[in-house]
Amino acid sequence: MRNFILGLIISLLMGPVKDMHGAALPLANQIQQSRFIAYTARSFSIDGGKVRAATEEGIREDLALLRPFFNGLITYSATSGMEVVPQIAHELGFRAVILGIWDPLSETELTNVIHAAKKYPTLIGAIIVGNEGLLTKRYLPQDVEKTRQRIKKELPDMAVTTSEPFSLYFEEEYSRFFNNHDLLMPNVHPVFEKWFSPNAPAQGVDMVIEVAEKFSTTFMKPLLIKETGLPGYPRHVGPNNKGFSQERQALFWSDLLKRFPFTPSCSLACFEAFDAPWKPEEMAATLPGDHSSEAFWGFFDKDGKKKLVFDALPRLQE
Repeated sequence: MRNFILGLIISLLMGPVKDMHGAALPLANQIQQSRFIAYTARSFSIDGGKVRAATEEGIREDLALLRPFFNGLITYSATSGMEVVPQIAHELGFRAVILGIWDPLSETELTNVIHAAKKYPTLIGAIIVGNEGLLTKRYLPQDVEKTRQRIKKELPDMAVTTSEPFSLYFEEEYSRFFNNHDLLMPNVHPVFEKWFSPNAPAQGVDMVIEVAEKFSTTFMKPLLIKETGLPGYPRHVGPNNKGFSQERQALFWSDLLKRFPFTPSCSLACFEAFDAPWKPEEMAATLPGDHSSEAFWGFFDKDGKKKLVFDALPRLQE
């Protein structure tokens, strides 16, 4: 099945990993047919700057819900409870995990991802150092580069990258920075463009495809779009839904999966696993504006109930 296929030609970029018997396998064989979804645990939250760590029980419950539909995970952090994701993903039979580091300066996160990659070499497919921190000025490019180099020293064959809004990748000041990475994992969100209207999701799909094609002609790098989509507001929100709905979320994904130019070096992940009611208030504390839609990106709602967007997903081929 070509949808969600990530045959990123990265066996050539990153070399072999070993299976349980010690035999070398190209990494592309490990994740070639993985259906990825970006994942933050429902048991994790931030309230007034105070972190409530994810629980092992909660993560296990989440991943059990996800596993029938997805066999690949992308995380954002390797601390505050999220460090147990690789172990549980391994136990539940996920095919690939791409581990995120939220803070490139965190020794705890760095230690945790290196440990996980060494313990589960056939499961961990790549490491993402940071998420949109250059945009928000949480850290500097040299912070990401320093951590990337440290990971490479410990794990020479591991794919290492970062993730930022797509526009930064085409700014001249970041050209060398992004070209140092093994693959590109940008966030491509039509909803944040001034021209976008929720009642025309096909225009958003057009944009995602155009951006993917621009990456293909600009960079000689494998591309995995980490985030895109539409918020799927629940009906009880009523007139405050900004025009977003579960129906329009499903239309967006149905159209995108039919028209996206999937190739061995170009793919995308679903965004995201679960609704996160805590996000808008936390984001508003550092970024001015209305972030209410950030609560409703999930394919599942906060209670673990499937949304209509699941109608757009083809059956998972193991």
